[in-house]
Amino acid sequence: MDRFTALAVLPEVETPLRAPRPQPGSVGRWARLDQNWDARLAAPAADLAIVGTTAWLKDDFDALLGHEGDRDSAPIHDLLLPDIGELGTWSTRIYTSSHLAEHLPLPEDLRAVILDGSAAIKYIQCIESSAVFCVIDRSVADETAAEILVQMRNSRGESVSLPQDLNWLAPAGVEALAFTVPL
Repeated sequence: MDRFTALAVLPEVETPLRAPRPQPGSVGRWARLDQNWDARLAAPAADLAIVGTTAWLKDDFDALLGHEGDRDSAPIHDLLLPDIGELGTWSTRIYTSSHLAEHLPLPEDLRAVILDGSAAIKYIQCIESSAVFCVIDRSVADETAAEILVQMRNSRGESVSLPQDLNWLAPAGVEALAFTVPL
């Protein structure tokens, strides 16, 4: 090694970890993460949490993410840097939905939380974060998660227009519902 491009003090770790250097890929460049990529790898923000079934999340993290027709796709774990014990540095906290109650309340420094699946969404009332995203699997016959969200929107929420307020149109095959609630 002939030079350093970023350096940060890490908390103590029980076992030294070594992993290949993640690459931002086309989506990371599109989001301009590549502009401070080395600093991000050295000292990531750690302000995102994902709650779900860990084995399924690991499969999702291995999926490639890129722009259509682009050859420079990167695994999702290269962008999210999940804390699943395989990386020397991480920026996304992972919680298993079956054990989430043991970790509540979640840390206050989280800026966003993703609740993946019905087992995670049932905890939405306990989550205090600037942004909460819920992923509902419509292939499952159980509508409990969707009912929880619609009831929350109808009783405490104020609707948000995806195209007007967020400048986003859901792609074909994706249902999206956005609303705000007081913390």
